[in-house]
Amino acid sequence: MDKTELHPGPTQIYAHSFSRNLGILTQDEQQRLADATVLIVGTGGIGSNSAALLARMGVGGFHLVDADTFELANINRQFGAKLSTIGQRKVDVVRDEILDINPSARVNIWAEKFTPAIAEAVFDGADICIDAIDFYCIADHLQLHEAARRLGRYVVMGSPVGFSGCLQVFAPEGMSLQDYCGIKNGMEPVEMQLRYACGLVPHLAHLSYYDVSKAGSNTDFLKGEGPSLASACGLASALVVGEIAMILLDRRKPRAIPYTLQYDPCTFRHEAVYLEGGMPNYDPTEILETIEDKSSLVVNVFDTLYRKAKAETVALPDGGYLCYRMAGEGPPLVFLSPVGGDTSFWARQTPVLAADFRAITIDNRGIGRSSNVPHDAESADMARDVIFLIEHLGLARVALAGCALGGLIAIQVAVLRPDLVSALSLASCYETADETILSTTADWRATAREAGMDDVFDQSLPWLFSETYRRDHEDELYKLRTFYRVNRQLPEEFCKQILIANRFEAAGPLSGITCPVQLVHGAHDRLVDPRHARALNGSIAGSELEILPEAGHFANWEESAAYNSLLAGFLARTA
Repeated sequence: MDKTELHPGPTQIYAHSFSRNLGILTQDEQQRLADATVLIVGTGGIGSNSAALLARMGVGGFHLVDADTFELANINRQFGAKLSTIGQRKVDVVRDEILDINPSARVNIWAEKFTPAIAEAVFDGADICIDAIDFYCIADHLQLHEAARRLGRYVVMGSPVGFSGCLQVFAPEGMSLQDYCGIKNGMEPVEMQLRYACGLVPHLAHLSYYDVSKAGSNTDFLKGEGPSLASACGLASALVVGEIAMILLDRRKPRAIPYTLQYDPCTFRHEAVYLEGGMPNYDPTEILETIEDKSSLVVNVFDTLYRKAKAETVALPDGGYLCYRMAGEGPPLVFLSPVGGDTSFWARQTPVLAADFRAITIDNRGIGRSSNVPHDAESADMARDVIFLIEHLGLARVALAGCALGGLIAIQVAVLRPDLVSALSLASCYETADETILSTTADWRATAREAGMDDVFDQSLPWLFSETYRRDHEDELYKLRTFYRVNRQLPEEFCKQILIANRFEAAGPLSGITCPVQLVHGAHDRLVDPRHARALNGSIAGSELEILPEAGHFANWEESAAYNSLLAGFLARTA
């Protein structure tokens, strides 16, 4: 045996190590990989596995950027994470692993977070970039992509979602990450994060078994936590490395954004999606129709960010406007929401009732996509908005279903224009606000102005949902908090809506309401005591009173099946 075979030099090591690549790659292509340098920003689940695969492909140059050290929670998916490396810097460990695969590799490391200040240095000499930054660090993703576009580099991204692997390629002259996801300056960070997440998996190939809406999903967008599997990280990394090879070797033109790819070995779904104009033009209706729970976080996020953007609006006589949506055919049924509630408040009703009715939901002024509430507005003015919409749609008569403020608005419509109303269903309503309502909502207004709407959400939960429901649906309510951050109401608009509800006074005697009336109330409503429902029952002749024994203030949400049955039965009897 020749001595050179016992102690081969770097050239011989490289030639032997990557000889099995030849046949798929040419000798010239292998040399091009040896000469190439890849910038990897983030050496976690995607970055570390991509580095290992690139090293075994024979890529010769690496720029590694990461400030983190390995910890026990990394062992399940990150290359280089072992008991022996816990506490060590990731870039150091990954560099050593690369050099153990290919001693002639050129590896430069930056043990720091990527910032624009180091962009010139880390991109210098790099042919292409992998964005492997932590999923939840949306601001860092945007900074990296901006630098790459300015410096004329491709950015390749891979994401593990459930068992699936995803791939996105951003060309320097193509659509940017910000434009593709519809992210705008000034957006709440959680909305930016959710838009980014939706853009990775627009067709949700994983949803049948991994739904972040459900309890046990171990996903928290507010805290920036979520699960990740080794197989999915490996699959996504393989997609990234394969695409980088295609680009470096000019094998074919890459399918850059707005193309996305998701392959899920659990569902056998392969979703190669092209979205002209990116996610701002995406209509998720077909995908959302396959999801049974229309009130889930996933449905509400996709619906609010994308589908609702295409909802109808009507210009009002005073220069304002109302956003509204319609579903189904049949007799018109208009749903009116409480303070802070938009069309999504009725997500547990409209899919069911739309089978027999034309279900119309409205964003009251001051919430959602409708205009702000006029400063001098009263509930009668909000009722006139509804009347204008009914006439705009050319509807002769409608049934009205309202909760809290929505119910008060419905009463005003029935008093002002009885000819337009065929039936009223009022949930959690009152004739006059009592001290409990006034003092509690005064506290909410103070919190909104002093601390912000996030604190209002937490403060209001014990008043809006029963103790039993809060205990049994803690995870669901927490996920609603995530959605609330996206669909939040401005503090001043929230306060104006509350004051309108507090000052409610019917525009005429309730005894003058002649259409059929149903009153629905939760037995555990702390905000509007059930005695208010009984008082209304006495004031409106012939009205039907239904008390849901387990429900709180939002009875239609807590006891949706019972509420839907009561409403449908009432409308059928009074048709």
